[in-house]
Amino acid sequence: MSHIHRACPICQSLTARPVYQNTMASIDGLDMSYRVARCDQCLLVFADHLPDSDDYEIYYQSLSKYDVGVIDTPLVSPAALPAVAMSMTERLRCDAAIALLRKHTTSNAAIVDLGCGSGMLLGAIRDAGWSRLKGVDPAPRAHAQALALYGLDCVQTGTLNQATTQHDFSATDVVCMMGVLEHLPRLESDLAQLVSALDVGTKILVEVPALECFSRKAHEPFGEFSLEHIQFFSATSLAALFATLGYQPLALSIVELPAGYCDSLMGIFVRAPDAMPAEQPAMVGSMANLLEDYLQNSEKMMTSAIARIAADTASNLVIYGAGSHTARLLPKLPAKELNRISAVVDGNPNLHGKRLGNFVIEAPPALAKYPAATIVVSSFRSQTSIAEMLRATRANAVLTLY
Repeated sequence: MSHIHRACPICQSLTARPVYQNTMASIDGLDMSYRVARCDQCLLVFADHLPDSDDYEIYYQSLSKYDVGVIDTPLVSPAALPAVAMSMTERLRCDAAIALLRKHTTSNAAIVDLGCGSGMLLGAIRDAGWSRLKGVDPAPRAHAQALALYGLDCVQTGTLNQATTQHDFSATDVVCMMGVLEHLPRLESDLAQLVSALDVGTKILVEVPALECFSRKAHEPFGEFSLEHIQFFSATSLAALFATLGYQPLALSIVELPAGYCDSLMGIFVRAPDAMPAEQPAMVGSMANLLEDYLQNSEKMMTSAIARIAADTASNLVIYGAGSHTARLLPKLPAKELNRISAVVDGNPNLHGKRLGNFVIEAPPALAKYPAATIVVSSFRSQTSIAEMLRATRANAVLTLY
């Protein structure tokens, strides 16, 4: 597969400095590897040498972890829906977004959520008092998910660059893009097409992982360089991106999230010159030093994880988890350890039967075929819950890496 040399999405410089090669095992034939680079002109950190943008569309339509668990018999009355459990992380993100909406718009505002997933944020916004809502997401089952889980009949399937043909944005007051900008291989053209369809007064609410916080707490090694994240924003670079579109921030701040999750950078933008410049979050240390700390800490953690695998004496290993962590781990394993792996198992039905590197991803019941294997939990954030589940249901030895 060919990979594309990429100009900086903000300033179009072609001389960004390489800082890390993010080599990934192929997923169902898609090589999603890339090189992380830092632009010395505008300070954006981004993925270079990307797969073709069509490969990303294939990935999100057939392999994404965000399109699972649909309920087959939708409940269309919100009053009849059971309460949908929201994690603390999800609640904090939704609450922060709703606080910005309350401060910068009214309850009769028309809101479009781009990249809405199953409709969690839209459901929270509706419950907070808004009713003029729409959503768009590339996942084929997004509409069914939103209807089943939240009683929302306002979600359509589509990519960001299709959204302007699906919706009339002329009467939209706020466009939400929560956890979207870090994913877009055509960031500049997609945003330019979007803002060309927006009224001068339409505000844009965004959330991205905060580069300032990559090393602030315990983290998965290289975990922010996932299969799906290809832009890595600080407050400075996010404001610079929107400045190229003629927008300024009304608010821009860090949302602190629980351990295991990178804190969020959240802001609301409006077309200049009407906006007053917002105060930006304070940054401790230079961006170059913060990024270097993250890379060094990640390398130490990955080296330690591989050593734990090497120290296990089982003849066979089964890897539990087929996400970014495993895609990154497999190419780093020495041949001796790689040859001990009998299978890769994951609970995501979208992945079953697909290939991760040389392995066909199997469903959890396949663990019964490997009674003597050590099950390696290939996850940072969920390793405790996965290990507890495995120890309660399997007689195998279970190895956690962190």
